[in-house]
Amino acid sequence: TNSTFVFWVADWFALMNDKMGGDLAKIKIVGQYLIEVWKAAGMDLTNVVFKWASEEITNNADKYWPTMLDVARRFNVTRI
Repeated sequence: TNSTFVFWVADWFALMNDKMGGDLAKIKIVGQYLIEVWKAAGMDLTNVVFKWASEEITNNADKYWPTMLDVARRFNVTRI
């Protein structure tokens, strides 16, 4: 098919969860390692795009942050 699978590397979310001791540089190294693991496992990357959450959020900050704040304002753990 002509579909593209977006494989998200959730670096900022790992940082928020204090993975790798909260060291973003280490988190990015682990993210690169995991991409290589998928390649080594034989994953067909023909229609796969790896996107880093930090880059996409930064590049689309004008859309992401207002949406995130709106969701955070309207919902709480009890309501979800």
